[in-house]
Amino acid sequence: MFLILACISCASKLKITDNQIITESNPKLIFLNYKISKNDSGEKSIQFIDKKIVDGKLRNKSSKYINSGAVGDLVCVQLDNNKKTLSNQIISNPLLKSIEFTTDSLSFKKRRVSIKQTSLNLRIQLNPATKFIRIKEIIDSLQNTKTLIISSIE
Repeated sequence: MFLILACISCASKLKITDNQIITESNPKLIFLNYKISKNDSGEKSIQFIDKKIVDGKLRNKSSKYINSGAVGDLVCVQLDNNKKTLSNQIISNPLLKSIEFTTDSLSFKKRRVSIKQTSLNLRIQLNPATKFIRIKEIIDSLQNTKTLIISSIE
């Protein structure tokens, strides 16, 4: 009896699982480069510069992308072949820059400055069904948007 009890107490506590082959798709990243500007009346326009698609997966979410948008922010939407939304990311208004500076009393101050044009560089986890990228601007507090550009990624 003692021998049986000793063998049971020395048994391994490892869980045995089925050896399943997990097929991992080949994740892709897309790097998009645009030039964004606004005219004197405040209307934004975007010009597509280039794109690059590479193998890879995002490690963490960029601080460029935010959870909820405000007036003037942009929405980057991945669209399928029928232009149905697959995913979207909200981007802080790239034409509003925060600048830190020191005053005469050597204290730091922060000021938001509106600029006329800048580059917009996006790094996005690419959905395999994505065929187009749409950039929209949030135009009012009800989250209504205006399409600025649609780019084919093929």
